[in-house]
Amino acid sequence: MQPELTPPEPSSTTTGRYVPFVGSPEPDGEVTDRRVLRGKRNRDAVVQAVIDLMQEGNLSPSADQIAERAGVARRSIYHHFADLEELHQAVAHQHLDHIVGLFGPIVQDGPLHDRLATFVAQRVNVCEQTMPVYRASVLVAHRSEIVLDLLSLGHEYLRAEVAQTFTAEIGEDVWRLEAVDSIASFEGWVQLRVTQALDIDRATQVVQHSLHALLTAEVD
Repeated sequence: MQPELTPPEPSSTTTGRYVPFVGSPEPDGEVTDRRVLRGKRNRDAVVQAVIDLMQEGNLSPSADQIAERAGVARRSIYHHFADLEELHQAVAHQHLDHIVGLFGPIVQDGPLHDRLATFVAQRVNVCEQTMPVYRASVLVAHRSEIVLDLLSLGHEYLRAEVAQTFTAEIGEDVWRLEAVDSIASFEGWVQLRVTQALDIDRATQVVQHSLHALLTAEVD
Protein backbone atom coordinates (compact mmCIF):
# COMPACT_ATOMS: atom_id res chain seq x y z
CA MET A 1 0.00 0.00 0.00
CA GLN A 2 1.38 3.38 -1.00
CA PRO A 3 1.49 6.32 1.48
CA GLU A 4 -1.15 9.03 1.26
CA LEU A 5 0.03 12.46 0.21
CA THR A 6 -0.51 14.37 3.41
CA PRO A 7 1.93 16.60 5.30
CA PRO A 8 3.91 13.96 7.25
CA GLU A 9 4.21 13.99 11.02
CA PRO A 10 7.70 14.05 12.52
CA SER A 11 9.34 10.75 13.36
CA SER A 12 9.96 9.66 16.91
CA THR A 13 13.36 11.34 16.74
CA THR A 14 11.90 14.73 15.85
CA THR A 15 12.63 17.28 18.52
CA GLY A 16 9.37 19.17 18.03
CA ARG A 17 6.00 18.62 16.41
CA TYR A 18 5.62 20.14 12.96
CA VAL A 19 3.35 23.17 12.91
CA PRO A 20 2.86 25.09 9.64
CA PHE A 21 4.94 28.24 9.86
CA VAL A 22 3.23 31.34 8.53
CA GLY A 23 5.32 34.03 10.12
CA SER A 24 4.97 34.89 13.76
CA PRO A 25 2.00 33.42 15.63
CA GLU A 26 -0.91 35.82 15.76
CA PRO A 27 -1.36 37.27 19.25
CA ASP A 28 -4.51 36.07 21.00
CA GLY A 29 -7.38 38.53 21.13
CA GLU A 30 -7.33 42.09 19.97
CA VAL A 31 -3.85 43.53 19.95
CA THR A 32 -3.65 47.05 21.25
CA ASP A 33 0.02 47.25 22.08
CA ARG A 34 1.77 48.80 19.09
CA ARG A 35 5.07 47.41 20.28
CA VAL A 36 3.75 43.88 19.90
CA LEU A 37 2.59 44.62 16.36
CA ARG A 38 5.89 46.25 15.50
CA GLY A 39 7.77 43.29 16.96
CA LYS A 40 5.77 40.85 14.87
CA ARG A 41 6.38 42.87 11.71
CA ASN A 42 10.10 43.02 12.45
CA ARG A 43 10.33 39.29 13.11
CA ASP A 44 8.54 38.44 9.88
CA ALA A 45 10.68 40.96 8.00
CA VAL A 46 13.84 39.25 9.27
CA VAL A 47 12.64 35.82 8.11
CA GLN A 48 11.63 37.20 4.72
CA ALA A 49 14.97 39.01 4.39
CA VAL A 50 16.83 35.72 4.83
CA ILE A 51 14.65 34.05 2.21
CA ASP A 52 15.13 36.92 -0.24
CA LEU A 53 18.91 36.87 0.20
CA MET A 54 19.00 33.11 -0.31
CA GLN A 55 16.87 33.40 -3.45
CA GLU A 56 19.44 35.87 -4.77
CA GLY A 57 22.24 33.36 -4.22
CA ASN A 58 23.53 34.34 -0.78
CA LEU A 59 23.07 30.97 0.94
CA SER A 60 24.65 32.04 4.22
CA PRO A 61 23.85 35.72 4.83
CA SER A 62 25.44 37.46 7.78
CA ALA A 63 23.51 39.15 10.56
CA ASP A 64 24.49 42.56 9.16
CA GLN A 65 23.23 41.65 5.70
CA ILE A 66 19.97 40.32 7.12
CA ALA A 67 19.42 43.42 9.24
CA GLU A 68 20.10 45.75 6.33
CA ARG A 69 17.70 43.89 4.05
CA ALA A 70 14.98 43.69 6.73
CA GLY A 71 15.36 47.36 7.62
CA VAL A 72 15.94 46.64 11.29
CA ALA A 73 18.78 47.09 13.74
CA ARG A 74 21.22 44.18 14.03
CA ARG A 75 20.31 43.73 17.68
CA SER A 76 16.67 43.28 16.65
CA ILE A 77 17.55 39.92 15.09
CA TYR A 78 18.78 38.59 18.42
CA HIS A 79 15.78 40.04 20.18
CA HIS A 80 13.50 37.79 18.13
CA PHE A 81 15.86 34.83 17.68
CA ALA A 82 18.32 33.38 20.17
CA ASP A 83 20.90 32.91 17.42
CA LEU A 84 21.19 32.49 13.65
CA GLU A 85 20.47 28.76 13.99
CA GLU A 86 17.04 29.51 15.46
CA LEU A 87 16.46 31.94 12.60
CA HIS A 88 17.38 29.23 10.07
CA GLN A 89 14.85 26.94 11.75
CA ALA A 90 12.11 29.52 11.21
CA VAL A 91 13.17 29.83 7.57
CA ALA A 92 13.11 26.03 7.17
CA HIS A 93 9.57 25.89 8.59
CA GLN A 94 8.41 28.50 6.11
CA HIS A 95 10.26 26.66 3.33
CA LEU A 96 8.37 23.43 4.07
CA ASP A 97 5.04 25.23 4.12
CA HIS A 98 5.91 26.84 0.80
CA ILE A 99 6.64 23.43 -0.71
CA VAL A 100 3.28 22.04 0.42
CA GLY A 101 1.46 25.06 -0.99
CA LEU A 102 2.97 24.55 -4.45
CA PHE A 103 1.41 21.14 -4.98
CA GLY A 104 -1.73 20.70 -7.04
CA PRO A 105 -4.08 17.70 -7.19
CA ILE A 106 -2.45 14.32 -7.73
CA VAL A 107 -3.21 12.85 -11.16
CA GLN A 108 -3.50 9.08 -10.65
CA ASP A 109 -5.61 8.16 -13.67
CA GLY A 110 -4.99 8.31 -17.38
CA PRO A 111 -2.09 7.36 -19.67
CA LEU A 112 1.44 7.40 -18.29
CA HIS A 113 2.41 10.10 -20.81
CA ASP A 114 -0.15 12.54 -19.41
CA ARG A 115 0.53 11.75 -15.77
CA LEU A 116 4.27 12.05 -16.30
CA ALA A 117 3.99 15.40 -18.08
CA THR A 118 1.86 16.84 -15.27
CA PHE A 119 4.13 15.40 -12.57
CA VAL A 120 7.35 16.71 -14.14
CA ALA A 121 5.94 20.20 -14.72
CA GLN A 122 4.85 20.46 -11.10
CA ARG A 123 8.02 18.93 -9.66
CA VAL A 124 10.26 21.22 -11.72
CA ASN A 125 8.28 24.23 -10.50
CA VAL A 126 8.59 23.11 -6.87
CA CYS A 127 12.31 22.35 -7.09
CA GLU A 128 13.19 25.50 -9.00
CA GLN A 129 11.28 27.83 -6.68
CA THR A 130 12.61 26.32 -3.48
CA MET A 131 16.14 25.35 -4.55
CA PRO A 132 18.05 28.29 -2.95
CA VAL A 133 16.40 27.84 0.47
CA TYR A 134 16.78 24.07 0.20
CA ARG A 135 20.51 24.38 -0.50
CA ALA A 136 20.94 26.81 2.39
CA SER A 137 19.04 24.47 4.71
CA VAL A 138 21.34 21.60 3.78
CA LEU A 139 24.32 23.75 4.79
CA VAL A 140 23.04 24.14 8.36
CA ALA A 141 21.30 20.77 8.79
CA HIS A 142 24.40 19.14 10.29
CA ARG A 143 24.14 21.44 13.32
CA SER A 144 20.36 21.69 13.61
CA GLU A 145 18.28 18.59 14.26
CA ILE A 146 15.10 20.55 13.64
CA VAL A 147 16.22 21.68 10.18
CA LEU A 148 17.33 18.12 9.41
CA ASP A 149 13.91 16.81 10.47
CA LEU A 150 12.13 19.38 8.31
CA LEU A 151 14.23 18.39 5.30
CA SER A 152 13.27 14.76 5.95
CA LEU A 153 9.60 15.70 6.14
CA GLY A 154 9.86 17.48 2.82
CA HIS A 155 11.44 14.42 1.24
CA GLU A 156 8.71 12.16 2.62
CA TYR A 157 6.10 14.45 1.10
CA LEU A 158 7.76 14.33 -2.33
CA ARG A 159 8.17 10.56 -2.12
CA ALA A 160 4.47 10.14 -1.33
CA GLU A 161 3.56 12.10 -4.46
CA VAL A 162 5.75 9.79 -6.56
CA ALA A 163 4.14 6.70 -5.07
CA GLN A 164 0.60 7.93 -5.66
CA THR A 165 1.13 9.31 -9.15
CA PHE A 166 2.79 6.17 -10.49
CA THR A 167 1.07 3.45 -8.50
CA ALA A 168 0.25 1.50 -11.67
CA GLU A 169 3.88 1.46 -12.80
CA ILE A 170 5.63 1.11 -9.43
CA GLY A 171 3.34 -1.36 -7.71
CA GLU A 172 5.36 -3.17 -5.06
CA ASP A 173 8.71 -2.71 -6.84
CA VAL A 174 10.77 -0.98 -4.19
CA TRP A 175 13.76 -0.51 -6.49
CA ARG A 176 11.62 1.41 -8.99
CA LEU A 177 10.23 3.66 -6.28
CA GLU A 178 13.72 4.37 -4.99
CA ALA A 179 15.02 5.16 -8.48
CA VAL A 180 12.14 7.45 -9.46
CA ASP A 181 12.26 9.17 -6.08
CA SER A 182 15.99 9.82 -6.53
CA ILE A 183 15.67 11.28 -10.04
CA ALA A 184 12.75 13.52 -9.00
CA SER A 185 14.31 14.68 -5.72
CA PHE A 186 15.62 18.08 -4.68
CA GLU A 187 19.10 16.60 -4.68
CA GLY A 188 18.65 15.40 -8.25
CA TRP A 189 17.49 18.81 -9.40
CA VAL A 190 20.45 20.53 -7.70
CA GLN A 191 22.77 18.08 -9.43
CA LEU A 192 21.35 18.98 -12.84
CA ARG A 193 20.98 22.73 -12.36
CA VAL A 194 24.03 23.54 -10.23
CA THR A 195 26.64 20.79 -10.58
CA GLN A 196 26.00 20.05 -14.25
CA ALA A 197 24.96 23.64 -14.98
CA LEU A 198 22.04 22.69 -17.22
CA ASP A 199 19.40 25.27 -18.05
CA ILE A 200 15.83 24.63 -16.94
CA ASP A 201 14.65 23.26 -20.29
CA ARG A 202 17.53 20.81 -20.59
CA ALA A 203 17.26 19.70 -16.97
CA THR A 204 13.52 19.16 -17.41
CA GLN A 205 14.14 16.99 -20.47
CA VAL A 206 16.63 14.88 -18.53
CA VAL A 207 14.13 14.32 -15.72
CA GLN A 208 11.29 13.57 -18.16
CA HIS A 209 13.24 11.02 -20.20
CA SER A 210 14.87 9.41 -17.17
CA LEU A 211 11.56 8.91 -15.38
CA HIS A 212 9.92 7.52 -18.51
CA ALA A 213 12.75 5.02 -18.91
CA LEU A 214 12.52 3.93 -15.27
CA LEU A 215 8.74 3.63 -15.25
CA THR A 216 8.57 1.58 -18.46
CA ALA A 217 11.62 -0.65 -17.85
CA GLU A 218 11.02 -4.40 -17.80
CA VAL A 219 11.63 -6.09 -14.46
CA ASP A 220 13.84 -9.19 -14.54
